[in-house]
Amino acid sequence: MFRNHIKTAIRNMARHKGNTILNIGGLTIGISVCFLLFLWVKDELSYDRFHPNADQTYRAQWKARFGENEWEIPLVPVPLAGLLESEFPEVEWATQVSKNSFTLKKGGDWIREEHVLNVDEDFFKVFSVTPVAGNPSTALEDPNTIVLTEEAAERYFGNDPNVIGRTILQNNGTELTVGSVVKKWPDQSHLEFDFLAPIKNIKRFEQLQNEWGSAACYTYFTIEKDADVIALKNKIDRWVTANLMQDEFWKRGNNFTSFPFESLTSIHRKPNLAYIWIFGIIAFFILAVAAINFINLATARALTRAREVGVRKALGSPRSQLIRQFFMEAFLYVFSSLVLAVILAQLVLPFFNSIAGKHLEISFLHTPFVWSLLAGLLVVTTLLTGVFPALMLSGVNLMQSIRGELSGSGNKSNLRRGLVILQFCISLGLIIGTIVVKNQMNFLQQQNLGFDQEHVVVLRQARALDKNYDAFMDQLKQLPAVQVVSISQYLPGDGFDSSIFLPEQPSNYEETSLSYTHIDPNFVDALKLEMVAGRNIDLSHRTDSTAVLINETAAKRLGWDQPIGKKLSWGGDPGGEVVGVVKDFNFQSLHEEIEPLVMRMAQWRVSNIIVRLNPGNIADQIGSIRDLWQGMAPQSPIEYTFLDQDLQSLYEKESRMSRVFLLFATLSIFIACLGLFGLAAFMAAQRTKEIGIRKVLGASVFSVVGLLSKEFIFLVGLALVIASPVAYYAMHKWLQNFAYRVEIHWWIFILAGVMALLVAFATVSFQSIRAALADPVKSLRNE
Repeated sequence: MFRNHIKTAIRNMARHKGNTILNIGGLTIGISVCFLLFLWVKDELSYDRFHPNADQTYRAQWKARFGENEWEIPLVPVPLAGLLESEFPEVEWATQVSKNSFTLKKGGDWIREEHVLNVDEDFFKVFSVTPVAGNPSTALEDPNTIVLTEEAAERYFGNDPNVIGRTILQNNGTELTVGSVVKKWPDQSHLEFDFLAPIKNIKRFEQLQNEWGSAACYTYFTIEKDADVIALKNKIDRWVTANLMQDEFWKRGNNFTSFPFESLTSIHRKPNLAYIWIFGIIAFFILAVAAINFINLATARALTRAREVGVRKALGSPRSQLIRQFFMEAFLYVFSSLVLAVILAQLVLPFFNSIAGKHLEISFLHTPFVWSLLAGLLVVTTLLTGVFPALMLSGVNLMQSIRGELSGSGNKSNLRRGLVILQFCISLGLIIGTIVVKNQMNFLQQQNLGFDQEHVVVLRQARALDKNYDAFMDQLKQLPAVQVVSISQYLPGDGFDSSIFLPEQPSNYEETSLSYTHIDPNFVDALKLEMVAGRNIDLSHRTDSTAVLINETAAKRLGWDQPIGKKLSWGGDPGGEVVGVVKDFNFQSLHEEIEPLVMRMAQWRVSNIIVRLNPGNIADQIGSIRDLWQGMAPQSPIEYTFLDQDLQSLYEKESRMSRVFLLFATLSIFIACLGLFGLAAFMAAQRTKEIGIRKVLGASVFSVVGLLSKEFIFLVGLALVIASPVAYYAMHKWLQNFAYRVEIHWWIFILAGVMALLVAFATVSFQSIRAALADPVKSLRNE
């Protein structure tokens, strides 16, 4: 019997080739999209889970407020790790990590290595590291010893298996000895390293051993397996209240400090949770659109299959056997589509990786998860596509089916209409989302940030110039390509630090925490900032060596109506005089509102050199700067970025979402149109006689096309009415992530509707015109 079901299903598929192609085509695209998106979701949810104690490992946060400046960051004070181990028995191990970089010599070249972690010895007790050579647990006891990954070892020593004890020269003259080689962590890790170095090498780290007011390092810790996480959080809070909060520093005003913590596996997932949900929902919707096609085409052909069902019932087939027959057909459709979907997914995987920013590989197909996913897709899609057609067709009345009649056909037409509406609701929702996301991305790119980001190059790691720093700056200013040269500790888009400032009274605060950066007098011209009060820093004024600029928001926050001439002190330093106020500019991403900013005259050489270039050949201009750098810092490769590109990188998630929305909105419409194409063809075939009579009586081609198309156009219009409020709500919620955002205008919904209507009409009218142009005599003779 099973073999008979398969033969019958294959014959039906072969008999209705057009229907088969449409069904398999739609299901293949739907399943492949669903497959790729679930691989993406799985990749996102698997971050940091490769550590054996991942569920017992946490990262400390620092949550605090001083004045009106409130923060929650993953960098914490240095003493916290020791406190956790000594005061809380639930904590097994705690380790401190600092992200760093250094320059190493490879052959005759100097290579900048960005993925360096400075760690302590307990790092290997908290995190799992697989040794290849040497013992990583003891390798960092010597301050000049490093641990490399296999890839880094091969980069510097080739295929030499005996690298332990060999040295690499650092550009400061230090010889670093290889103490161990370890396997590289998987890509699914929020921490990335090629080198591990001792944290005790960081001089500032030793100075902050007892300092609770500075964010200095990341602190991770593991807790006992049966420890109560909530109870531990409460114990830490009580300790902070009883000890740190009694300090006058925190007791003043409405200040507080605390050290909550987050699980290791949530560090990557938490900020990306919204996108995980979005991609997961899109995957289901795309699959649903493809399944709806199958159901629509199956129910549309119900009248054709009714006689077959009647004959089978007359010959004694029970309903259960008929249900199995129709499920077998659905299974064969889905199985064929699944095989093709896997092949299609493999072919488009490089393209998908490029738009999703991932490194998913075909090797995923050899993992249990993927086979479970494929099996799940097979079962779910078979149920989605098979249940209703099987129950509907197997339940027809025997006598009506033999006569070619089908009871309740009106209800089945309503079902098809409802499913078409659902398809286009999904498609229109994705189109509206695509337009809104694209508008927001355009807004971010075109928004006036309050400074000119064009033609600005930032030279990083400028301290590598050492004693040639001043000479380099002087010669850099003489280059024909250079318009302005300046320095700044932080730049727009960087994470600005904050400090406690004491403003001259009267003020809104006796002291408060404000963001700051160190600059020189050319900073205003380099970024083309606008002065709204006072003047720029001018070193011809003897007192300007400690001068301060502030932005408008800082003046408002401090309550100064006349800020020029006011004193601003910090950290025991006598501070300096405010000589100017600059117009507010967005020094953070547009996710955040403009915060108060203090710009202090730099008393030392800072790491970032800002170069405003004249318009011209960028390659030649950068070449001249590179030549100058290499002449003065041959031991350090030049590192530069373009400010506008740095700022664009702040919105990479949103940019990726825009591309994904566009792709899947297009695919959703395409799959829905495959179904419309099949339904239109079937309806035209069913109304062949009617069309022939109308044409004999003088109906025009246009009127026949309108007759066959108007219902579908109405359904798409109704879908727009239903989808618009849902899409508006979803995109309104998404836009709340931005302090500066576009409005969701009414024309977006009209544009989405017009696009869907045009595509739907083009799809349906192809079949309608074909039917309208057919010879009516042949149509009537065939009938």
